[in-house]
Amino acid sequence: MITYSESLFQQNLPDYNCDCNKIGLDSLWVDTNKVSCYLIPVERNYTAPRGNNYFLAVAIAPALSLEPKEPLLYLHGGPGIATLSNLTYYLKTKTFSLLRQNHALIFFDYRGTGFSEPNMCKTLSDSLNAISDTLSTEELITKQALLYSNCKSDLLKQDILPSDFSSLQSAADAESIRKELGIKKWNIYSVSHGTTVALNLIRTFPENIHSVILDSPFPPNAPWIDFVHPFDTCFKVLEKKLSEDSFYAEQFPSIRNDFVKITNHLQIAPLVIPASIDNYELIHSSLFDDRDFAWSVWKAMLDPKTIRLVPLALKEIASGNNTVLLKWALFFNDPNSFGEFSAAQSRAILGYETKPQFGEQTENYIIKKFPEFASLISIGLDDELNKVFRPEIPPKEYFDAIKSNIPTLIFSGEYDPVCPPIFADITSNTLDNSTVIVVPSASHAAMYADECTREIGAKFYLDPGMKPSFECLLKRKQIEFITSDIIKFLK
Repeated sequence: MITYSESLFQQNLPDYNCDCNKIGLDSLWVDTNKVSCYLIPVERNYTAPRGNNYFLAVAIAPALSLEPKEPLLYLHGGPGIATLSNLTYYLKTKTFSLLRQNHALIFFDYRGTGFSEPNMCKTLSDSLNAISDTLSTEELITKQALLYSNCKSDLLKQDILPSDFSSLQSAADAESIRKELGIKKWNIYSVSHGTTVALNLIRTFPENIHSVILDSPFPPNAPWIDFVHPFDTCFKVLEKKLSEDSFYAEQFPSIRNDFVKITNHLQIAPLVIPASIDNYELIHSSLFDDRDFAWSVWKAMLDPKTIRLVPLALKEIASGNNTVLLKWALFFNDPNSFGEFSAAQSRAILGYETKPQFGEQTENYIIKKFPEFASLISIGLDDELNKVFRPEIPPKEYFDAIKSNIPTLIFSGEYDPVCPPIFADITSNTLDNSTVIVVPSASHAAMYADECTREIGAKFYLDPGMKPSFECLLKRKQIEFITSDIIKFLK
């Protein structure tokens, strides 16, 4: 049992300690890193209590300082992604190593993910991935809808209600964890969907929050709930950067036309990926179609290391270079690249919170406005899955802007294809004590970008009242795009 500073944590806590093996963490690694583990009870539904609990898996890495500051809660992106499955990686990163110097780090698996209750159709993700990629869109929708319908039936038999899942409920879970651990004040570091949870914490449980970082924010009042608007915004940044450099402009005169040419071709003639090739072993041969390609470019835009490959990849593949296309397809082939994933938990939350609220959010509007990026949409899929799994509509006030005076630092990446800088501005508009930092040449999870951004974040937590210095951001280099020999980078 770790002994924390008495000024930060209450003593004589309920004994929620558990063997870290029970929540998927290796005992030797746990001992080496002095991590402690808990299974903490939370009410099943914050807005409609039924008097029964789920137990959530929590891990704490103590601060390295002998005089630690307020603990720091990490809120992972997603939804659907298990936090603790990535914990061994997180604690090795420069970002969390720096934050751990002065703060105990608190991680937990959101309900329905990883080792937190309830168990939500563990085989659903694999079953969805196993659906044949030769099906038509209509057949795909029918197959997926049946899988989700069967999953919901199984959940209801166990008294597991999809209505017990939301960003507000995740915030209530975090608040319950704070209370049970006896934490008086804490800081919050949130990324992507985790910022939606953090904003619900700010709105509903503000009293015990010392400061907040929202990294790549997705506020409840975001104007776009789709992936196409942000992708187009990000793509325009890429096009602008290329046009401003005479060499790049000559090399890559129209990447948008290249993208359209590729997706049009793959829609008619998908690439066949053999079951066994080079060092890759797939379960069966696979088709790589226009949707797969569109999403692979979206994935590439998440990381500056792969953003630099995009213009040349588009140029080469559009010109008919199938060797590059195959290498590109294999490079972005991992469905679990972001961590262990629960499709049911993700659908329960997104199906509730991302239904179109007005005309500009509907699929028909988006397809008409962005026909070149229509491959990012499986037309009608979300509507059908939400009908069978999460048909409820949140109250209108659920999407109100969050107002607060809590010290808040907002990071946004210049190239972010998920939560572009406009989301940071919208978030900041009603947070009176907030500062927005748009990080040049960065993408999603912008605070991870380099030593400069990490130091800005770490100093903010130590003194949230001090205005951050942005001088080091001026030294960030522009992305240098690859102009030849792309194959060597796709390994």
